[in-house]
Amino acid sequence: MSDQAYQRVDLHTHSTASDGKLTPTELVNLAHQENVEMLALTDHDTIAGLVEARQVADSVGMRLINGCELSVSWKKIPLHMVALGFDEQCERIAAWTLRNQKVRLERGRQISDLLRKKGLPDLFNKAIEEAGESQLGRPHFAKVMVREGLVKDMNKAFDHYLGNKKLGQIRDVWPQLEDIIPDLAETGCELVLAHPKRYPLTVTKLKAVMKDFKAFGGTSIEIASGNERPDYVRFLERLSREFEFKASVGSDFHGPFGPWTQVGRYTQVHEQEVNPLWYQW
Repeated sequence: MSDQAYQRVDLHTHSTASDGKLTPTELVNLAHQENVEMLALTDHDTIAGLVEARQVADSVGMRLINGCELSVSWKKIPLHMVALGFDEQCERIAAWTLRNQKVRLERGRQISDLLRKKGLPDLFNKAIEEAGESQLGRPHFAKVMVREGLVKDMNKAFDHYLGNKKLGQIRDVWPQLEDIIPDLAETGCELVLAHPKRYPLTVTKLKAVMKDFKAFGGTSIEIASGNERPDYVRFLERLSREFEFKASVGSDFHGPFGPWTQVGRYTQVHEQEVNPLWYQW
C-alpha cells in the first residue's frame, strides 16, 4: 500500500454522544463524503453512538470500527486511551464507561466547587444543561462561563480556570493504567495510547509511559492525531518501532472548525515504516 492509503482511514473521531458537534449519522455521512473507507467512532467514555453510526455506515458501504476514548491515569497524570475493535455488547467496556461517566459527574461537581472558591457562581446545573445528552466535561463549563459573561472566550476559561494546572486538585480521578488495561486486554480489543505528544511529558517520562503501557497489555500508539508537527509524527513512528507498538492514526475530529479539523485529515505518516493497526481489519 502507498503512503497515501492512510488517508482513507480515521480511527479517532467524536460525535454528539460525547463532545463532538455532529451526530453519529452526520459524522458518518461526512466521512463518506470525504472518501474515508474505515472509520472508528471513539466518543469519550461512552459507546452510545455506535449503533446509530453502524446503521449509517452499513448503508453507505463504510467499514465502521467500534471505538471509545477512555480517560485513564498514569502516576496521577491524566491520559487518554482509545479502545478499538470490541464487541458492542462487551460487558467490560460497558462497565468502565459507566464508571467513568460517574467519575465525570462527580468531577463536574468538584470543578464547580473549585470555581466557586475562586469567586464564580455555582455553574454545575447550567453545565449539565449545556452538556445535554453528551458527557459532562470542562468545555461545557467553559461555554457557560462565556455565555454568562464571566470570561471573554473559551481560551480564557481554560487559561484562568479550567486548565490541568488550575484543576490539579482533582486530576487523580480516572482509572489507573495497571487496573484498566489488563482487564480490557482480555477482551482482545486494541488499546491505543492517544495523541502521545499532547501530554506535558518529557521524552523520558513519555518513554516510561509507553514502557508501562506495553507491559500492562497496551497494543498501539497514535502516531498522527490531527494537524501535528511532522517531526512529532516522525518521532512517534520511531517510538512505535522501538516499543514494537502497532501504529494508529486519526483526525480526533470534533467538528468542522477549520480546514485542518476535517474528518480523515491528519499529518502524513510513513506507512511503510510502521506496523499499521488498520491492516488487520
